[in-house]
Amino acid sequence: MNNKLRPIIKWTGGKYSEFALFSEFIPEFDRYIEPFFGGGGVFFALQPKVQSFINDKSTDLINFYKQIDHKEFKTELFNYATAWDELGNLTTKLWNECAIIFASFIQKNIPSDQLNDALLVHLTHALKAELLLNNQDFIIDIDLFKKMLLASMADKARRIKRICEKEGRNFNNEELKSHFETGIRSGAYLFFRALLNKQYTQTLQLKPAKAAANWYFVREFCYGSMFRFNAKGEFNIPYGGIAYNRKNFRQKAENIFDVKVTELFKHTSIFNLDFEAFLNQLELKTTDFIFLDPPYDSEFSEYDQSAFTQSDQQRLATFLIQNPAKWMVVIKETEFIRKIYTHSKVKITTFSKSYTYNVRGRNNRDATHLIITNY
Repeated sequence: MNNKLRPIIKWTGGKYSEFALFSEFIPEFDRYIEPFFGGGGVFFALQPKVQSFINDKSTDLINFYKQIDHKEFKTELFNYATAWDELGNLTTKLWNECAIIFASFIQKNIPSDQLNDALLVHLTHALKAELLLNNQDFIIDIDLFKKMLLASMADKARRIKRICEKEGRNFNNEELKSHFETGIRSGAYLFFRALLNKQYTQTLQLKPAKAAANWYFVREFCYGSMFRFNAKGEFNIPYGGIAYNRKNFRQKAENIFDVKVTELFKHTSIFNLDFEAFLNQLELKTTDFIFLDPPYDSEFSEYDQSAFTQSDQQRLATFLIQNPAKWMVVIKETEFIRKIYTHSKVKITTFSKSYTYNVRGRNNRDATHLIITNY
């Protein structure tokens, strides 16, 4: 299918790239239903022309999708795109003013206090020339923003200094500038991540459009678009690193508001429920098609702070086998999954898939996957 739409957000475990491996198994249908939507890879590849119902247990993700047709969200998201561009301007200005002192610290010619003082003076001055990075309404806490930019730049300098001392390596001017830019962009990312965590801990209340835009920005620039939360419930994935400096965030924002995307969502109802509660609301019929990409049956089956246990897998299988709609489950093969879907109504086909990220070493990159259907 040459006219596939790409998903508008990267999401762990998405099936967009594997769509061709199971698309031939998709039947005709009058309604399209997806209980574990995530990044919606199959939805965007398939582009159903009928009434669609999508659901995910991630409140952040669903709030993002619900904001797509709101003008305020579009404004907020493009503000982040402009801010990302301004960080490039800021890098150029600061590097012109701070390159010598940055290199001097790395070469052990000046102490860290002198580096910090110089960076603070030049950063404070340079920020005044930027429209959004110096805008209280957008940044919310300019003092914290400056503090985090400064800390990130200084940390980058210390890391490079340690590498030089340990490995005897010398960085050329372009390499130093790239790492300097990474310090700036990483600092901005960490600031916006801090806003996200203030939302989670209820110490900050952002308007829905701002919250969705901020969340999307953090998701785009966190390393590998991974999920991870600490014991306090705070999102703690770091910035993606030097390779992320050249990300075209403006293009990603424009993709969200592509006419094909907005048209697709016009006849789509969006839910934020447990899968069973969601499916029970729909009065399922034989002409419905349910596509399911549930969390895998593995030790690492907790995404976005929502665990999906073997009890949930059993609950899902029992529900599907008893309902009248046509359904397809695509999932990694395990003995348990084969067991719970062993039924006279069920057909199972296999295919191979390689993981993009071998999270914590818990995924076999050459694992076999199952296409499970009741038709």
